[in-house]
Amino acid sequence: MKKNFSVLIALISVVCTISINLQAQKTGTTRTVSGIVTDNSNNPLPGVSIILTGTDKGTATDRSGKYSLEVPENATLMFMYLGCTTQKIAVENQQEINVIMKERDLDEGIKPAKPIDLTARQHARAKVDNGFAFKMFQEVSKQEGENTFFSPLSLHIALGMLYNGSSGNTRKEIVETLGLTGFTESEINEYYQKISQSLLEVDPSTNIGIANSIWFRDEFSAKDRFVEIGKKYFDTEVKALDFNTPQAANSINKWCADKTNKKISQIVSSPIPKDMMMYLINALYFKSKWETSNRFDEQKTKSDDFTKTDNQKKKVNMMEQTTYLSYYADEHLQCVELDYGNRAFSTVVILPSKNMNINQLIQYLDNAKWQGAVNDMWRQKVWLKLPRFKIECDFSLNQPIRHLGMEGIFSGGFANISDDPLWVSTIKQKTFVEVNEEGAEAYALSSITVVGYGVQRKVPDEPVRFFADRPFLFLIREKSTGVILFIGRIDEPVE
Repeated sequence: MKKNFSVLIALISVVCTISINLQAQKTGTTRTVSGIVTDNSNNPLPGVSIILTGTDKGTATDRSGKYSLEVPENATLMFMYLGCTTQKIAVENQQEINVIMKERDLDEGIKPAKPIDLTARQHARAKVDNGFAFKMFQEVSKQEGENTFFSPLSLHIALGMLYNGSSGNTRKEIVETLGLTGFTESEINEYYQKISQSLLEVDPSTNIGIANSIWFRDEFSAKDRFVEIGKKYFDTEVKALDFNTPQAANSINKWCADKTNKKISQIVSSPIPKDMMMYLINALYFKSKWETSNRFDEQKTKSDDFTKTDNQKKKVNMMEQTTYLSYYADEHLQCVELDYGNRAFSTVVILPSKNMNINQLIQYLDNAKWQGAVNDMWRQKVWLKLPRFKIECDFSLNQPIRHLGMEGIFSGGFANISDDPLWVSTIKQKTFVEVNEEGAEAYALSSITVVGYGVQRKVPDEPVRFFADRPFLFLIREKSTGVILFIGRIDEPVE
């Protein structure tokens, strides 16, 4: 008798925008003042701007939170950092000024985010996952081309559930492709549990939900350990249904709609095929507004040119603001970071340099280069232009997964689900994202169908320009862990 196993995933997310501003000025005779700037927990703060008031001179703290600045006698220094209260301190006779930056209030009732507490091994796992995320996005982008939106987190959770049902060479292949060699089964599952729980709690102002379910044909027998691992580590709802009735598909679709704020209303068609034995579904919903000081003014949005890869110009609604942002640039790219809610989540927008196109940037950008750019971002004044956009995708992940080395899942190796032979038939993802002046909303549905038979810087006077008026990338991440929820490329903004 033929058996079938299916995994489906849903996600919704929102993007946000953040800003920063720096200024510098100059004056006459000077002496050196230095110090270190920390937060309330005595952690050094890199990228704090120190402005000599009344002049055009300034600097920023280095990675250790240290700074040094030539100042005149009786000068006053102004310390500015995104999300913190600006402080003015008279130098007087001091040669060393150490400053503790105090976080300013967010929206009423919103507390600043606290870092998610991961172990060293879990932090290493997060980096490994991001490495796989960039490799997958390179493959998906080559396959899908323009306006591609992909959720690595959605796929990771789906493959995590599938991993627990795998066995033999198939399990080994999953581990090697995901970069999990050296991690025990407990470490792998505990990481999914920790990340899922922590993402729900890190920002009360963000609407985020993560839910998993297993639906199986009432005449099919899944192994108890596979089901129990799903319940323990993925908080999975498990239900047996009579797949021969129309109500079965309706029940599964209603669950998905409820978990994704009605954004995904159908993932199972009726009638369910006779050889379909099981659906594994992960639903992730994420929606948030830009952090208060970084919301775009809708009155400043205006029609502007967007130049596509083929050099054709298109009129788009371009949002605009000039503010303080975490910023980085090199000969290959420039990027800015935009915060959500209580600053736990953020979006990083990445533009290729003038001598690169979007496809070259995607192939260039791996996890090491991404991490280097994120680590070297510092706050400065940015003139930002970002188009409103909305994209929707529906694509197969079979070939991208195969190209990265996960071939065995398509031929068998799932003895930890059932003693009957099983294999993966299709892996798909359906995604949506919309970005506007208030924030963004996004979701992804990943489905796996398993079938079976039987340094210091001089602060610039003028803001740097970051005009997303040509194809660009954007990523949504949780900042303290670095976990990437979404990666997208916008080749042609549409609304």
